[in-house]
Amino acid sequence: GLYMFGTTIGVLYSVPPFRLKRFPLAAGLTIACVRGFLLNFGVYYAAREALGLTFAWNPSVTFLAGFMTVFAAVIAVTKDLPDIEGDKKFAVETLSTRLGVKP
Repeated sequence: GLYMFGTTIGVLYSVPPFRLKRFPLAAGLTIACVRGFLLNFGVYYAAREALGLTFAWNPSVTFLAGFMTVFAAVIAVTKDLPDIEGDKKFAVETLSTRLGVKP
Protein backbone atom coordinates (compact mmCIF):
# COMPACT_ATOMS: atom_id res chain seq x y z
CA GLY A 1 0.00 0.00 0.00
CA LEU A 2 2.69 2.54 0.99
CA TYR A 3 4.82 1.57 -2.01
CA MET A 4 1.93 2.10 -4.42
CA PHE A 5 1.06 5.41 -2.76
CA GLY A 6 4.65 6.63 -3.13
CA THR A 7 4.84 5.45 -6.73
CA THR A 8 1.53 7.08 -7.58
CA ILE A 9 2.41 10.49 -6.19
CA GLY A 10 5.85 10.23 -7.79
CA VAL A 11 4.22 9.69 -11.18
CA LEU A 12 1.77 12.54 -10.55
CA TYR A 13 4.74 14.76 -9.68
CA SER A 14 6.61 14.08 -12.93
CA VAL A 15 4.33 12.90 -15.71
CA PRO A 16 2.14 15.10 -17.92
CA PRO A 17 -0.67 16.03 -17.86
CA PHE A 18 -0.52 16.13 -14.04
CA ARG A 19 3.10 17.19 -13.51
CA LEU A 20 2.63 18.48 -9.96
CA LYS A 21 6.12 19.95 -10.16
CA ARG A 22 4.51 22.94 -11.89
CA PHE A 23 2.68 23.93 -8.71
CA PRO A 24 5.02 24.99 -5.89
CA LEU A 25 2.75 23.94 -3.01
CA ALA A 26 1.84 20.58 -4.54
CA ALA A 27 5.49 19.93 -5.41
CA GLY A 28 6.65 20.74 -1.88
CA LEU A 29 4.00 18.56 -0.27
CA THR A 30 4.82 15.68 -2.60
CA ILE A 31 8.53 15.85 -1.88
CA ALA A 32 8.03 16.24 1.86
CA CYS A 33 5.61 13.32 1.94
CA VAL A 34 7.80 10.93 -0.05
CA ARG A 35 11.25 11.88 1.26
CA GLY A 36 10.14 12.65 4.77
CA PHE A 37 7.28 10.50 5.90
CA LEU A 38 7.08 7.59 3.46
CA LEU A 39 10.79 6.94 3.27
CA ASN A 40 11.35 6.86 7.02
CA PHE A 41 8.08 5.42 8.25
CA GLY A 42 7.78 3.10 5.26
CA VAL A 43 11.21 1.54 5.71
CA TYR A 44 10.52 0.97 9.42
CA TYR A 45 7.15 -0.58 8.70
CA ALA A 46 8.50 -2.76 5.85
CA ALA A 47 11.44 -3.98 7.96
CA ARG A 48 9.12 -4.99 10.79
CA GLU A 49 6.86 -6.74 8.31
CA ALA A 50 9.81 -8.60 6.71
CA LEU A 51 10.97 -9.74 10.15
CA GLY A 52 7.49 -11.01 10.98
CA LEU A 53 7.01 -8.46 13.76
CA THR A 54 3.66 -6.88 14.47
CA PHE A 55 3.24 -3.18 13.81
CA ALA A 56 3.95 -0.92 16.77
CA TRP A 57 4.33 2.85 16.89
CA ASN A 58 7.84 3.79 17.86
CA PRO A 59 8.42 7.30 19.28
CA SER A 60 11.92 7.47 17.77
CA VAL A 61 10.67 6.59 14.28
CA THR A 62 7.76 9.00 14.66
CA PHE A 63 10.17 11.80 15.63
CA LEU A 64 12.56 10.93 12.79
CA ALA A 65 9.75 10.82 10.21
CA GLY A 66 8.41 14.17 11.43
CA PHE A 67 11.83 15.80 11.47
CA MET A 68 12.71 14.49 8.03
CA THR A 69 9.36 15.65 6.65
CA VAL A 70 10.15 19.21 7.77
CA PHE A 71 13.70 18.86 6.43
CA ALA A 72 12.37 17.58 3.10
CA ALA A 73 9.97 20.54 2.92
CA VAL A 74 12.96 22.90 3.20
CA ILE A 75 14.75 20.94 0.49
CA ALA A 76 11.63 21.17 -1.68
CA VAL A 77 11.76 24.95 -1.49
CA THR A 78 15.46 25.20 -2.32
CA LYS A 79 15.94 22.30 -4.76
CA ASP A 80 14.84 24.29 -7.79
CA LEU A 81 17.44 27.03 -7.43
CA PRO A 82 20.00 25.38 -9.75
CA ASP A 83 17.37 24.62 -12.42
CA ILE A 84 15.77 28.04 -12.87
CA GLU A 85 16.71 28.33 -16.56
CA GLY A 86 15.37 24.87 -17.40
CA ASP A 87 12.16 25.49 -15.50
CA LYS A 88 11.64 28.83 -17.26
CA LYS A 89 12.34 27.20 -20.65
CA PHE A 90 9.63 24.57 -20.08
CA ALA A 91 7.23 26.97 -18.31
CA VAL A 92 7.47 25.15 -14.98
CA GLU A 93 6.41 27.55 -12.25
CA THR A 94 8.43 27.04 -9.09
CA LEU A 95 9.11 29.27 -6.14
CA SER A 96 12.53 29.93 -7.68
CA THR A 97 11.16 31.00 -11.06
CA ARG A 98 8.49 33.08 -9.38
CA LEU A 99 10.82 34.98 -7.02
CA GLY A 100 14.14 34.68 -8.87
CA VAL A 101 17.56 34.49 -7.30
CA LYS A 102 18.86 37.43 -5.30
CA PRO A 103 22.61 38.11 -5.52
